[in-house]
Amino acid sequence: MNVRNLHRARTTAGIIAVIMLLAVTFCVHRVYAAAGMSEFQTVKQIRYTKSAAWLFQEPNTSAPKAVKLKKSRKVRVTGISKAGWSRVYDSKKTYYIRSGRLSRNNGYLVAIDAGHQRKGNPSKEPIGPGAKKRKAKVSSGATGTSTGIPEYKLTLKMAKKLKKELVSRGYKVKLIRAKHNVNISNSRRAKIANKAGADVFIRIHANSSTDSGVKGALTISPTAENKYCKKISKKCRGLSRAVLSEFCEVTGAKNRGVMYTDTMSGINWSKVPVTIVEMGFLSNPKEDKKMNRSVRYQNKMAKGMANGIDRFLKRT
Repeated sequence: MNVRNLHRARTTAGIIAVIMLLAVTFCVHRVYAAAGMSEFQTVKQIRYTKSAAWLFQEPNTSAPKAVKLKKSRKVRVTGISKAGWSRVYDSKKTYYIRSGRLSRNNGYLVAIDAGHQRKGNPSKEPIGPGAKKRKAKVSSGATGTSTGIPEYKLTLKMAKKLKKELVSRGYKVKLIRAKHNVNISNSRRAKIANKAGADVFIRIHANSSTDSGVKGALTISPTAENKYCKKISKKCRGLSRAVLSEFCEVTGAKNRGVMYTDTMSGINWSKVPVTIVEMGFLSNPKEDKKMNRSVRYQNKMAKGMANGIDRFLKRT
């Protein structure tokens, strides 16, 4: 055999060896994947990504990557394995993700303040850190012109409904008050949300007017010039717009726009994005009845506020 033929034979043998090695590797990989898939325990769970994460086509980090998910993305888990993998169903396809990348919660905490309380506290407090201007610590709120139900009862009912809706979406929730007989000033309510490390602070209220024909929802936000919470004022405005838009979309309530003011103690003392939601007018007989008597409308209000929070946090 001449040198050329010898070189050709060696090259051919080398190619054959590589092909055989690839074939064996592929078979081993398929066997491993099949074995891994057979070890999955069937479950039905809702989980959320702790951070941006990849879905794989097989339960193996060497497998092709299929879909990249954002932080706090909701996924439907259909199986879990002892090897630390979760089988998920997403966009009508089955994928796999490391179980450690998932959490029962979506990573966000929402503080909810049910506006007012059974008895107001007329004692005065500064409207903001270092402020000379002072106002009453907290009032008992308005009363439904048709139902006779006080605002503080409606706001707590809606706070609990919103909590239930948010928990179903994976949020952690901090209720500022859980009963009527409390004495919590507006500045302290903000401080409770701050201490909890809330990502969003929602303050639930209902409006009132001397004109019984006035109706609709609005949100309240600090101005861009607010000297007490300037660092979060931009986020507050974004939160206020998002919540109001989604609230009116779901409920069909008239959108009265965002009200900008720097006189709200519960906003000025806040260090986290905050908005006040005025759900409707208790002075309007029809809105009073819808807000206080209609469970269906109450559920819509809770869904609308939750949708707004999702939108603000870019979870939709």
